[in-house]
Amino acid sequence: MAGKKKGAPGQGTVRSLLNASERARNRASPLAVVKLYDHLSIEQKGAIVDMDLESMLDIKCHSLHNPVINWLAPLYDKHTRVFVIPGRGRTPLNVESVYHTLALPRGDQNVRYVIDTDIENRIGPLLFPGHSSTPKITEVFTILKDMVDRGRVFKQMWMMYLTCTLLPPTTSNKLSSRVYPILDNIDVVHHMNICQFVCDKLHEELSADRVSGACLFHLQLLYVYSLDVGSLNIVLPEGRCVANRWSKENIDLVLNADLKRDGSGYGNLELKPQFAVNVNWFGDPAAFE
Repeated sequence: MAGKKKGAPGQGTVRSLLNASERARNRASPLAVVKLYDHLSIEQKGAIVDMDLESMLDIKCHSLHNPVINWLAPLYDKHTRVFVIPGRGRTPLNVESVYHTLALPRGDQNVRYVIDTDIENRIGPLLFPGHSSTPKITEVFTILKDMVDRGRVFKQMWMMYLTCTLLPPTTSNKLSSRVYPILDNIDVVHHMNICQFVCDKLHEELSADRVSGACLFHLQLLYVYSLDVGSLNIVLPEGRCVANRWSKENIDLVLNADLKRDGSGYGNLELKPQFAVNVNWFGDPAAFE
């Protein structure tokens, strides 16, 4: 990703980013999760609801809009954890913003996303008997598509797939071994602060001028939500979070309206009032109420 200019946190070369859609990897698209919907039984969907991941069963937009992600990413100020939108305001990256867009669990237990060979050696053979190497994500999709189980094994497999395709998607076509400690505590996922996990991974990646190893879907939804779209007369369905309300068609409509006519980036639409003024409460949860 293009480097940031000195003295201007978050500023980058917008045009070069717009021309570099490969930087926002399509592997991070929510489509990987959505295409499993038709293969899940009512009982399996119930198990996902029990994990407090109900919002992941009704994602309306199935794709990433890479140009807006590539434009937004270099506007991140790692010191204040906000996106500084030139001439318009700031949008925070915090637990409340992630909860508002994705409605993931935000409990009091930290997420352990680390290499733990003991846990991996114990759980791996139970989930993937006969495998001598780390399975590919496509293999996990096939297993889930054909799975009848709705208990602990199903929950572990679903959480592994969700994490490695969407939350902090892997940069390869294989699973990340870092996910195993989460699976080891699958019965208390609903008590984990998955929102904080997503937020911290995004902060880590953006602070290092990377965009591929974090939940880019959140960035897309966060920006769309921050825009004042009252003039576009968009009617949204009811939903638990932004991901459950905004379809690809409506996001396309908003981003096309926001795109500058000279092709230099976004900025035609104003931000909502809670994001459009420069005061200390930008990161306050009240901005998302």
